[in-house]
Amino acid sequence: MVILDGVEAKTFIHQTDATLDQAAPAQNTWYTVLNTTINCRIISIAIKVADTGETLEIQLTVDGQVLTVSQAAVANTWYNLLLDANNSSIYLSTADYMRQRAFLLEARSVKFEVRKTTAAGAGTISSRIMYAKRR
Repeated sequence: MVILDGVEAKTFIHQTDATLDQAAPAQNTWYTVLNTTINCRIISIAIKVADTGETLEIQLTVDGQVLTVSQAAVANTWYNLLLDANNSSIYLSTADYMRQRAFLLEARSVKFEVRKTTAAGAGTISSRIMYAKRR
């Protein structure tokens, strides 16, 4: 058994990015990128699809609260997931907000899922989540 001092127990430790590279994703099938029940800090979430004419749907579950967004996607364009503090919702943007500030969502449990709701092609869905956790 490891006994942590007060500082170490409260420190977030950066983790290897959670990633998804799902080739030939099936229409309306959810793909999980991150599913954790630890104390977690999400720093950034990015997603893209290889085909034009696809619609991506995101489902982010934070401590049991489900947030969703749908986005018509441009092929091979990275979208950043952002929080809208005005109405407690999420949205996708191609702007590079990470250079200005961090996402910084903290929760006990986080689940991030993605799917395409159209069938324009068989292009890969990719996602990357930068996060940290407490011991």
